[in-house]
Amino acid sequence: MMNIQNPTPQEAEPPKPIDDKVKVKERLRMAKIDPKERIERPPVCLSIIDGESEGIIGTLGNFSLIIGKAKSKKTFSLVLFLSALVTNQTVFGKFKGSLPENKTKVVFFDTEQSRYHVQKFYHRVCRLLRIDNPVNFEAYCLRQYTPKERLEIIDFHINSDPDIGFVAIDGIRDLVNSINDEEEATKTASHLLKWTETKSIHIVTVLHQNKRDENARGHLGTELVNKAETVLSVSLDPQDRKISVVEPEFCRDREPEIFAFTVDEDGLPVLVDGWEQVETSTKKAITPDAISDDYHKEKLKAIFKDLGDQIKGGELKDCIKTVFDLGDSKAIQFRTYYLSKEWITRNGKETSPKQFYTLNI
Repeated sequence: MMNIQNPTPQEAEPPKPIDDKVKVKERLRMAKIDPKERIERPPVCLSIIDGESEGIIGTLGNFSLIIGKAKSKKTFSLVLFLSALVTNQTVFGKFKGSLPENKTKVVFFDTEQSRYHVQKFYHRVCRLLRIDNPVNFEAYCLRQYTPKERLEIIDFHINSDPDIGFVAIDGIRDLVNSINDEEEATKTASHLLKWTETKSIHIVTVLHQNKRDENARGHLGTELVNKAETVLSVSLDPQDRKISVVEPEFCRDREPEIFAFTVDEDGLPVLVDGWEQVETSTKKAITPDAISDDYHKEKLKAIFKDLGDQIKGGELKDCIKTVFDLGDSKAIQFRTYYLSKEWITRNGKETSPKQFYTLNI
């Protein structure tokens, strides 16, 4: 006679070993906030001066994020910020570096550019400051490594050099294999939080925006925006594409003022005086004929490349709104302008839900 055994019931997950429980208990103890403890406000390390006010970009123990479209000159904005941090003083009467005396080293990691261009970045900071070789400034080209290797290199350097006070990572997307992997995005943000908290430093990272809208790219962008102390966007001025505009998107402290810069014939960023007054008075009243044809066409080509050869009217209107920061009625005005220029064609009746637009340029 066969001996049929009853199936063994599913066992509960084994309890954590004693050593793990001790570690968790210790972490819980360290994480608990004592209401009687006097916790000092994190020191400001980078700020923007505007008259008598001071907007905060970064404090020690936190990280910030710079976002922008391709070719908006995000890396040039870093030249301005790092010049203030390397000298640890106010430059151009606007950018103020305030690192502690024992943590004045500034480190720049680039994941995208060649060694030649990373060296050019280093020299731009030096030329701006008229210093040949600052002893507290280092630049590294990580282009040749895998995402895992880049992360390991940055982790090792931050943990092995106590003099570091500020780190810039231009191209944080290249620390992950997939920008839309939620687990990798969480791990990368956790690394930034751990590095800044345990080493009392500030890290600024750079990430592209989506093509269709102004959001930081992928799950990684969403995670970094949620965790960052400050998020700055860099965009080209629609009325003058030689000018880049830097403005705060999200801030946990006093919001820094918008500023604009251009790049001179020597390849150095230069502030644009008086830009804010001009922008404030014209932005709301902007008309399509105030923007160059080439810029309009470039944006239209990008929209159709992203969405396809046939775009419904509502989708096209929404894209125009995003690209030019417009309301509904103004976006429709732009769309009508493109029709009059014959850059786009409406297919079907205007009131038909099946009508769509195609590109002629």
